[in-house]
Amino acid sequence: MIKIIIDMKALYITLLFLVSTTVFSQELKHKPRKSETGLATYKMEDGTYVKVTYGRPKMRSDFDTKFGVSVPWRKLWRFGDDDATEITVSKDVTLGGQHLEAGTYSLYAIPDTAEWTLIVNKAQGAWGTYKYNEKEDVFRVKLPALNSFRIFQKFSIFLQEDPEGCNLVAIWQRISIVVPIRKPEEE
Repeated sequence: MIKIIIDMKALYITLLFLVSTTVFSQELKHKPRKSETGLATYKMEDGTYVKVTYGRPKMRSDFDTKFGVSVPWRKLWRFGDDDATEITVSKDVTLGGQHLEAGTYSLYAIPDTAEWTLIVNKAQGAWGTYKYNEKEDVFRVKLPALNSFRIFQKFSIFLQEDPEGCNLVAIWQRISIVVPIRKPEEE
């Protein structure tokens, strides 16, 4: 009789473990990060705060195709790795010449060798481009692709000081783009 009670307790504990792991594993809504997280912040003279959070994919070596990724030329890209890149601005600004209200937005891009299309999207917390919805786009801006002075093995975003605000500089491999971020013109 005691052996049956012990066996029933063991069965109960095993079932409880299996049910709880199934329930808790379903709560994870997106994949864990596979690359390091990058963070760029800048505070303008007028107090406007800009923050960019992004995943940093590593460049694929020409000799080793098992590690890293290459730039997804001419395709919609989450402008980083893992979660879509997010930009937060504390006050209204112009980004690439387009008006952007204070808030948090996802950034996507369509990179090309001569020109990149930067996409600012209302959706937040997106994993990759799987649930990208063009109807949520705030605007798109075309930016010239510039040659970088050296090879950047990891995708990098900097917020660079500028007398009129700051510049978002994104660099990967030998290509970079510069996106001016300015306070809006007084009307």
